[in-house]
Amino acid sequence: MLQAPSLLSLGACAVAAGVAAHVARRALLHRRSGTPALGFDAALARLSGSSVEDLILIVDFDRTLTDGDSAQCHDVIGATSLVPESLRAGFAPLLDFSDPAKVPYKGDAWWVRANELLLTHASRVLTPETVRRLVHEAPLFGTSTQPMQLRPGAARLLARLSELDVPVLIVSAGFADIIAAFLAARAVPLGSNVRVCSNLLVHDAASGQLTGIEPSPPITGCNKQLTFERNRDWFTTTHRRRRTLVVVGDSLGRRAA
Repeated sequence: MLQAPSLLSLGACAVAAGVAAHVARRALLHRRSGTPALGFDAALARLSGSSVEDLILIVDFDRTLTDGDSAQCHDVIGATSLVPESLRAGFAPLLDFSDPAKVPYKGDAWWVRANELLLTHASRVLTPETVRRLVHEAPLFGTSTQPMQLRPGAARLLARLSELDVPVLIVSAGFADIIAAFLAARAVPLGSNVRVCSNLLVHDAASGQLTGIEPSPPITGCNKQLTFERNRDWFTTTHRRRRTLVVVGDSLGRRAA
């Protein structure tokens, strides 16, 4: 057991080691060269000297907290027999990245089209109960080679960050509902230290039917640079005294968050 006088400094080291060992080193590899991202070791060394009380973690969800070959949120929600065939047919070309040049929508338009399909074809069936079932029954689809599953060590990392009361912002272009249901199904609680910044399915309180998706325009993989504006209160009020920010994602583009 760590002694109380050592908890803050060693706790920061433990968090940094957890990020490095279980998430960041694999997530920040250049996919083509297989070499670590430039400056990673220097950044890790700098982090190890920080106080837990000064630390904030911003982390991507799909293929960062989940495994690198895992099904992603849109795979889960748009490629299962729990939703109508018309929705699956509409999602199929969106989820087929075998030839990226043939994907019919680019940039933010991809997410706008996905939301249109959900609201048009799945408003009746995409209830909160269906969302909870989706995380168990999603097939392999699109670019996934395995069902959605946590990256090894991710659950332990989130638990340790909760113990240390380190603020965690999960930023995802997927769906907050899928993220929460997936983590709950695996007994990974979202503690008071965690905020999820992702697209939210809006349901009718009485019927449970899908009535909207917020925000509009949606959070996409192309506009994560708006993360600060979307969470200004969290950064400037709730955690204004914290100055060490760690951003973890599955590509260098996640730095835009």
